[in-house]
Amino acid sequence: MRLFLIIIFIFYSSNVYANRLELLYLESEIINNNRESLYNDPNDIVIGNQDAKITIIEFFDYNCGYCELALGDLNDLLEQNSNIRVILKEYPILNDNSYDLSKLSLAAGFQGKYFEFHNKVLLLKGKVSYDNAIEVAENLGLNINKLEEDYNSKQVNDMIANNKVLGYSLAVTGTPAYFIGDVKLEGAVGLETLQEVISFVENGINVKDYIVELARGGDSEAYKVMVRYGLF
Repeated sequence: MRLFLIIIFIFYSSNVYANRLELLYLESEIINNNRESLYNDPNDIVIGNQDAKITIIEFFDYNCGYCELALGDLNDLLEQNSNIRVILKEYPILNDNSYDLSKLSLAAGFQGKYFEFHNKVLLLKGKVSYDNAIEVAENLGLNINKLEEDYNSKQVNDMIANNKVLGYSLAVTGTPAYFIGDVKLEGAVGLETLQEVISFVENGINVKDYIVELARGGDSEAYKVMVRYGLF
């Protein structure tokens, strides 16, 4: 049970435990209602083991300092666990420059260099301009004419628009935001917490099961949530 105790208490004091527990359940329902778009969008670029049982979704913005900090966690997960796949959802919400970088990133993906481009751009210091990103693309050996053509394509615009609609549907108001199974994690939560959630999902436990188990173990707040939403 340590996983969700981390999730519930890491950012919240005990006096809002009940609200957090209910939110955990409601978030899981929203995720389940959007599961196909979240985990099985055919336009997404999959990183890691294509056939892995566990998928990590990250909504991110290239101008997000916390996304830069969290990049190492994601790379460590991919290195340490061969049974995960990662899908990065371009979610430019900070400024127009973020939107330009997301479009270039997806365009780089059309040439098979998505994750390489992602890592290098996200780790550039200071505000990254369009020209800075083009330099990265050149250093990766990309065809710049094709890159800029794809950058301006309807397909790229539609991919980002779909991510924005999905993100708003899932109440993603900041980055990074992770989704693993039916669990939503907000912020740069760290490698240990990500690993805990992965372990939980690998064991086939979902949020509903967790709340029911807490309730049956005598947790009064979990029991209230169980009764309120008919989790029997």
